[in-house]
Amino acid sequence: MPIWGGAMAEDLLGGAGPVGLVRARHGLMMYRRTDSVVGRSLDYYGEYFEQEVALFRQCVRAGDRVIDVGANIGAHTVALARLVGPTGRVLALEPIDANHRLLCGNLALNGLDWADGMLAAAGAADGVLHLAGVAMDAEGNYGALSLDALHGDRPVPVHRLDGLGLDGLAPDGAGRIRLIKIDVEGMEAEVLEGARGLIARDRPVLYVENDRPDKSAALIRLLGELGYASYWYLPAFHNPANFAGRSEAIFGHGLVDNGTEIHGLGMGINLFCLPAEAGARINGLLPVADPDEHPLRRGHNGRFIGG
Repeated sequence: MPIWGGAMAEDLLGGAGPVGLVRARHGLMMYRRTDSVVGRSLDYYGEYFEQEVALFRQCVRAGDRVIDVGANIGAHTVALARLVGPTGRVLALEPIDANHRLLCGNLALNGLDWADGMLAAAGAADGVLHLAGVAMDAEGNYGALSLDALHGDRPVPVHRLDGLGLDGLAPDGAGRIRLIKIDVEGMEAEVLEGARGLIARDRPVLYVENDRPDKSAALIRLLGELGYASYWYLPAFHNPANFAGRSEAIFGHGLVDNGTEIHGLGMGINLFCLPAEAGARINGLLPVADPDEHPLRRGHNGRFIGG
């Protein structure tokens, strides 16, 4: 059973078993009923972080090539595949087996033949991780699992994006990568290090999670070294125009200081990054002014709290 209360969208599987199925904004979506964030969002709102999809819609077009690193169950992969259409390609990497099974199922359910789900992690060097399996009925936030905490006996390949032969994203060997989305629970810098050649060649838009204050400064400096201008993007989980038409912000929203730590409730903390040579100016997003600033870092978050 789910670990939350409240009204839910219609479960097309009738509520039996660990996996639910809803008709969501971007198509049919399977999800783990005991997932407290991604699953709960799909179950209650019929969508997940739709404000991020709205941002992707501004830079991704039909025919584009996209890489989704840390795809989870494919809530954004499905949306990105809709944006690029059958003339485009999406490659989604997800190292956690239970998530990967749902990722591939969601792509298949929606007939998205131009999107591929790979059971793999991305990193600075090719190799192998040995991870524990995750039960489908286990309770938790399965979008926030760190691989460091999942040591086990199941081998999962780690690939440098530079070494994946990504020309396969374009059947004719042509076409640049338009967007790389990276959400890998603190390993974002390692993914970028393993993609230096690809980034130098194609100069894609980079969308990078940056919710760990202890790793933020190094990540921001690396993006600058790669020649990118970075902007903060802090989308809310709750979209007032959500697919299910629900008004309640079930995750809350805002920065909360408990005296020991600052937490971001009901929001993502990400960097939207464009090649500096493009000279673009992004209206509505806050440019990174200092590598040491971060919404969750006391004394370095004044621009985010208005003080």
